[in-house]
Amino acid sequence: MKLKVHKLDGTTSGTVDFPDEIFASPVNENLLWEAVEAFRANIRQGTAKTKTRGEVEGSSAKMFRQKHLGRARMGSRRSPARVHGGVAHGPQPRSYRKQLSTATRRRALLEAIKQKLQTGKVVVMEDIKLSEPKTRLVAQALKPVREKSNASLLLVLPEHSSEFLRAARNLRAVEIITQIDLNAYSIWRPDKLVLFKSACRPLVARWK
Repeated sequence: MKLKVHKLDGTTSGTVDFPDEIFASPVNENLLWEAVEAFRANIRQGTAKTKTRGEVEGSSAKMFRQKHLGRARMGSRRSPARVHGGVAHGPQPRSYRKQLSTATRRRALLEAIKQKLQTGKVVVMEDIKLSEPKTRLVAQALKPVREKSNASLLLVLPEHSSEFLRAARNLRAVEIITQIDLNAYSIWRPDKLVLFKSACRPLVARWK
């Protein structure tokens, strides 16, 4: 499939080829979702914790004798049944990490790109060359490809550019990443994938 290259003035010029033998096959939704779930799990801190009855403050002595008081039997003040007592079966620190093989992550990245391509949510733009790192300049350049003001975009740069990051980091619902750092979750999450023209060739070359 061929995608038109959008110019900064809103017109199009030329095309970029995404080979059908690589990007036109059906998307493996199960594999893609497995990678997304693994990424979500790996960014969880897993630090939630409650105190058990052995950790809360208070005496462990029996509060009053068992019989002949006309009231319910009661043991420690730290019982989970009492206010300020410990928590039974509460969360404890743990790791949610899921490990995926390199081959699985690489295949999941391809599936994420295929899904965006086949649903028409990929835009190719000519490279933006900023005269100065101004947010206004980047916002104007993205206006033709951003149909809705609240649509989230992922801008894929050919390589790291501190000047471009400074100019675009205050834009609402816009994330920036280099083509070498792409992963399945970063592509799956936003509404649109915006590829700069010079980032397309090394990205396609990964699967040739």
